[in-house]
Amino acid sequence: MFLCERIKAMKSIISNLVNKYRIHLLVFFISVIPLSCNILNIDKIPSATERDIKYKIILKDNSGYMMTLYGSNLVRNAEIMIKSKMQGTEYQLTTDSNGVATISGIISDDYLVTANRWMLPAEMKIISGASRGDIKLTNTNSRIITFSQKNGSDIVIPMEMALGSSPIVISEIYACGPPGAGLYYQDKYVEFYNQTDSVVYVDGLVVSVVFANYYLGIRYSDDPDYVHTKNIYKFPGRGKDYPIHPGQFIVCAAEAINHKLVAPNSIDLSHSDFEFYKPDGTGIDNPNVPNMIYIYQDSGNLWLIGGQGCAIILSNCPSDSIKQSGDQFLIPIKSVMDGVEYLQDPTRLDLKILSPSIDAGATGGIQFYTGKSMERKALSTSPRLILKDDDNSTVDFDIIAHPTPGKYH
Repeated sequence: MFLCERIKAMKSIISNLVNKYRIHLLVFFISVIPLSCNILNIDKIPSATERDIKYKIILKDNSGYMMTLYGSNLVRNAEIMIKSKMQGTEYQLTTDSNGVATISGIISDDYLVTANRWMLPAEMKIISGASRGDIKLTNTNSRIITFSQKNGSDIVIPMEMALGSSPIVISEIYACGPPGAGLYYQDKYVEFYNQTDSVVYVDGLVVSVVFANYYLGIRYSDDPDYVHTKNIYKFPGRGKDYPIHPGQFIVCAAEAINHKLVAPNSIDLSHSDFEFYKPDGTGIDNPNVPNMIYIYQDSGNLWLIGGQGCAIILSNCPSDSIKQSGDQFLIPIKSVMDGVEYLQDPTRLDLKILSPSIDAGATGGIQFYTGKSMERKALSTSPRLILKDDDNSTVDFDIIAHPTPGKYH
């Protein structure tokens, strides 16, 4: 009985306090809620005014091609893709005859942007006297744009001349390790694909892992001339020993063995095309699979790529021309045929280690030991498979549930 009386008394006191200080409490909560949002770094929802702005994306050609053809440096008939970093929403646009694409109804945010304008053979005939279809204008040096009310409605993107897609692209990277096998990680591989309708040769091409030290904040993504590496292998061959036929995949495995025998949820890589065998390491050397030629690897008993974050490049730089700087090796960016970066959080492009001129974005977002893989998207599958290659892994790659070495999922 005594306990019930005490409870009633407490309720009466609380009720009187609330009635007496109601205004004070209201003011307190009104003042604290915005502060708590700032502390938690909660993004503000863009206002209706910002959403109603009609933005103009203006593409300006720095190569002189458009001026030669049309008397203006504005890039007409270009395809533009923009993707919100915050929400991941994608938009596809095309510039008009004035080199302008308009868009409205979008949130204020930083957007990844890819803009391409393929030059027609007839246009290149006028410009250079040679009819060729492998030239494009692209936004090499401006890969992120910001839509916001304070920045105004006109966004100008410079366009540079570039050769088209590399004949050989990195088509898949599997790095995270299989599920249900403890800390097993030996089943990593990188896959390459011949995009062209002709035979190409991989003899002497260099595969490198980009160097960075996340813990010390050491990254060289802003180096305009070189990719920094401490992990270099190259394909064997004397020039035409190792062809890749049109539409063919080749797999380069860390260990070319049947990993399912050790980790049932893994994959069989015993029929890989090449193997990253480290001569002074502890890996298994499959005598039936050609070894990549080891040039340098500063640590590890196997060929190593990060399980959640890393970057890989394919280069045609002769291995004896690779420069050394201290404990690092330098590969000229102009020799890079393809490069792909993946991050633990692919929206954190401020953590990129690969030059945006090679890969403007990043794929990834895969946790360790989930068995997932990163695969390049298909642009078309008929009459043959053509993979998307906009030099932006954010939009070029998908995450797939299982690795698919030597084939498309």
